[in-house]
Amino acid sequence: KGSGPHGRIVKADIENYDGSAAPKQDAGRKAGPAPAAADSDAEYEILKPSNMRKVIAERMTASKQQVPHFYLTVDCEIDKLLDARKSLNARAKDGAFKISVNDMVIKAAAVALMQVPRANAGWSDEGIRLYKSADISVAVAIDDGLITPIVRGAQNKGLRRISEEMSDLAARARDGKLVPEEFQGGTFTIGRSPRA
Repeated sequence: KGSGPHGRIVKADIENYDGSAAPKQDAGRKAGPAPAAADSDAEYEILKPSNMRKVIAERMTASKQQVPHFYLTVDCEIDKLLDARKSLNARAKDGAFKISVNDMVIKAAAVALMQVPRANAGWSDEGIRLYKSADISVAVAIDDGLITPIVRGAQNKGLRRISEEMSDLAARARDGKLVPEEFQGGTFTIGRSPRA
């Protein structure tokens, strides 16, 4: 039992654990692993994944197992960015375009990757690949989970073009109409925050 809020296990619990508080096993119960879920008597059905879902699952598994990861969380005050967005959208005649914060983040990430080329990299058996183009994958919610369509060469595109491409990619992603090259092979991914 943890000493943290609501019984959560915290670092100090692990560091101070000596095993003496381990629960005792029932005398009549035989030791052994719990039965696997597949052996359960619960009813279930098999959902055959689409080819796209299979590729997504394979890529995510490979990424998590084979690619070095690091995580960074930063809270940003974006009042000036929101003002700039409002000003840009006010220029759109008859709503010809609508720039989102996401579109601006895509562009900012692409510019940053060009300024810091070693951040635009991927791991491979032959060595670290330093990519010449900022192909930005963006997480889009679909019925089966998430998919990451790619804005290719985002460093060379303006906000309006990024916005139009992203709107098209997201709509076709939700309709299941993306082709594999539109969601495979990005160099950088913009995901969704669990708090969003």
